[in-house]
Amino acid sequence: MKPILGNTDSLQLFPLSYNWAWEMYLENMDNHWTPREIQVAADVALWRSDSLSDSDRHLFLTVMEQLTTFDVQRGDETAEVLQSIIDPPELKHYLKRLADEEALHTWSYQFIIENFGLDQQEIYSAYSRIQVLRDRVDFANRWSIGAKKVYIKRIINPDYQYDLLDRQVILLALIFWFFCFEGIWFVMGLSGPIQNFARLGKFQGAAEQFQYILRDEFQHILFGGYLIKAYIDQNPDCITPDFLDDIVGMFKETVELEKAFIEYCLPKPILGYSAEAHVGTTKFYANIRAKQLNLPELYPGAMDQLRWRHEMMFSRKEKNFFETRPTEYRTGGALNWED
Repeated sequence: MKPILGNTDSLQLFPLSYNWAWEMYLENMDNHWTPREIQVAADVALWRSDSLSDSDRHLFLTVMEQLTTFDVQRGDETAEVLQSIIDPPELKHYLKRLADEEALHTWSYQFIIENFGLDQQEIYSAYSRIQVLRDRVDFANRWSIGAKKVYIKRIINPDYQYDLLDRQVILLALIFWFFCFEGIWFVMGLSGPIQNFARLGKFQGAAEQFQYILRDEFQHILFGGYLIKAYIDQNPDCITPDFLDDIVGMFKETVELEKAFIEYCLPKPILGYSAEAHVGTTKFYANIRAKQLNLPELYPGAMDQLRWRHEMMFSRKEKNFFETRPTEYRTGGALNWED
């Protein structure tokens, strides 16, 4: 078994120690898509019309502003930090695909931004001007910086052995990026407000883009679950009472930052969607992620308050890009969901 943290020969891809990583890589490749395959002409016409309220426009723009920043940030973290720490080549190989998919998602948002004729400078710099966006970016950077500092020790001294604190920092980073960033923030951002617009007949092209992005993200979350379990199996001494408290605190801050974000996006409900329901569903997902780590419910009794999303997005029927009927296969433009 190749250790996750070790000096594995990264050129010796086979034989595999982590067969699930290779299988997931192949599945992700089968699911490849591009934003050019999704029609957004109706969305463009809607944006240029006078059919949208100021609240509609504010909500749509703020979600786009945050997600454009998030996908760049996630791709950079994977390419520059995570791949530098994880040693087994099959895990690295999947992470290369993950980083490429985040780049694809960045292109997808840019495809919408460009077609709408939005001010690109305004969109991409929003996180530096709007505090609730910046707060989440800064919180995410905290975990990348911590893990990168650990890796720098190894660069300076190749014989350096990660101590307990180092290994805990890395594990916290894995939990944050896969379970908090992708498993809560991305899930809510991609399955929430824009999908509600689509339910009302608005921004259906953008919503479809988001569905394909979210399918990729669920694959990332699934990969992260396997990776985190293997890491804990190899480093059981990381799980101390104080460390568990740190995980709980990280989840709760993730939820509080999501709450501040949606209250800024949506100060008043828009048909069928409210900040209160969004936050309640965020807590529901936080409970799911905590359960994946064998932690008790963080928010006892929290429920999915946006169940309509399951009919729109999480149906097991698969959809082909080039047709509007269900299909039986799951390659290219076929949507399937795993969580």
